[in-house]
Amino acid sequence: MDHSYRILSPRLLLRPLTEHDLEIIRTWPNQAITRIWYYDYQPLDVDRIENYYERYRTNERDMMFVAVWMEHEQVIGTGSLCRIDPTMRTAELGRVYIGSHEAQGHSFGEEIVSALTAFGIRTLGLKQIELFVKVTNTRAIRVYMNCGYVHDRSYRHHRTKGATSSLIRMVYTVPRKRLDAGEST
Repeated sequence: MDHSYRILSPRLLLRPLTEHDLEIIRTWPNQAITRIWYYDYQPLDVDRIENYYERYRTNERDMMFVAVWMEHEQVIGTGSLCRIDPTMRTAELGRVYIGSHEAQGHSFGEEIVSALTAFGIRTLGLKQIELFVKVTNTRAIRVYMNCGYVHDRSYRHHRTKGATSSLIRMVYTVPRKRLDAGEST
């Protein structure tokens, strides 16, 4: 997979994750305010994030981006498209989060989701993008709905260390008439 794409949105530049970003993005999921939304959370230490990065770098089916707030030239969050299947034209929207405290509450999460979705449809030619989110993460669910994702009424239950998290599946699908007309958006 080509990991050199850059995506521009009104306030953000989404650029590929690099080795230089690892320390800052390692600290974000370890914060209590972020950690509660992870259904399979394990703390990230230096070795774990470096191993993760090496697997990502050689993976042909995943693209991870860091979001740079252009006005401040500051890395504020991340987002990804995972399990990209060019044959089926599907992918999964990976974790999207705003790790920078000063950038939270400015709708950057919605901007990242919109930009990644448009990129997947227009540039990669995807016809469907799915995601899984904790049923208790109502703020994220609202963001996904604002970006055109719908809850398809399926659930997944994930069990970790004796606790079970209920996840809902949400899907963005290119309307059939657009696919039939040869359009990708």
